[in-house]
Amino acid sequence: MAVYRFAYIAALAAAVVFSQAYAGHLSSVILISLLILPLFSLVFTFAAKAAFSFKFDISEDTVEKNKSLKVRIFIKNRFLFPSSTTYIKASMPGFSEKKDARLIFSLAPFQAKNLNLTYTAEYRGEYDISFDTVYFYDYLKLFRLRKELGLHKKITVTPRIIDITAVGGTVTAGDEENDKQSLNSVKGERSFTRKYAEGDDVRNIHWKLSAKQDDYMVWQNAENLSSRAVIVCDLISRGETDKEKAAYTDAVLESALAVALYNLKNDCGSLISFYDADKGRSTDINTEHLSHLYGAAYKTATVRNYNGEPGYYSVCKQHFTDSTQSTAVLITPHGDHKLAKLAEELAAVSEVKILLLGEAEKGVQRYLETLRNVAAAELDPFDIDAGIDDAVRKLYGKF
Repeated sequence: MAVYRFAYIAALAAAVVFSQAYAGHLSSVILISLLILPLFSLVFTFAAKAAFSFKFDISEDTVEKNKSLKVRIFIKNRFLFPSSTTYIKASMPGFSEKKDARLIFSLAPFQAKNLNLTYTAEYRGEYDISFDTVYFYDYLKLFRLRKELGLHKKITVTPRIIDITAVGGTVTAGDEENDKQSLNSVKGERSFTRKYAEGDDVRNIHWKLSAKQDDYMVWQNAENLSSRAVIVCDLISRGETDKEKAAYTDAVLESALAVALYNLKNDCGSLISFYDADKGRSTDINTEHLSHLYGAAYKTATVRNYNGEPGYYSVCKQHFTDSTQSTAVLITPHGDHKLAKLAEELAAVSEVKILLLGEAEKGVQRYLETLRNVAAAELDPFDIDAGIDDAVRKLYGKF
């Protein structure tokens, strides 16, 4: 805009000099035109500002992390003249690592336009996507008028449900084949598939999926789950920056969901437990159907990490007593000596599986390997896709 203003001032100064040096009709017309054109341009811009209408929509208000969300804004020019350059300032957290995005456009008279954007969140949570302000430039690019839009919508970004048993590599449970499976949480209703085992009822064979995988696949009913695991998530803060803290917390929760899905496909129900700092109490979520996992993902979308009490030791101990029959699955980014002591105590009453996000302190991993009834695996919290398959299989001795 500064360039256009400088050019206008230069042209106006030249017109003044020309009118003084060559007094006449032409020089006067040029000078008067240059003086009144900005006024007309500003008046038209005010009219365009009042004539424009804006609407805002998103494809869905809940989306899984790393999946694209379509963002649309509908604009209409109800003015008799075309608009000059117009741009909208949008706030899209995490969008291409920028807080703000700018949409630049112009419209012909009575023209409507749809602007489509794609939003992808790097971390789970609740975000506010908004179109805050629109700016109208006049035709000479000398003035800029501002109009507050105040269009905003909240979206919830859930952690991923990673299926390590998927053919062809690690995918999320929301992909095509799982979408076709039942999401009804009524006890006993079909909820997922697994490989055919001797003794299974042939009426439960999923013929379409079996044809794709060249192996017989059968529906598994949640009422037939043979065992139970308690998955305790350590949400005590870890990391230096907000980004690192978010990555650790997401990794803990996504690992818990992946383990719960793996258990579900191996005839084992799970209880996912974590301390909710906002509610000031522990939250327990039973996962005996695929629909329960989707519910768990939604409930954990906005859970935050915390500092201080309660410690992970006390959160775990409330689930395991001398009479406990459940498998203890501990998911934590803190591989310290307190974890080793906790594993030793729990191993006396339960089978213990530890998924450590990051590296353990010196000597801890070696000590865990010496404990009876304890299996441990490490996983990079900043790239869980690369190692979640091997880590979970190591915990369950599936190598």
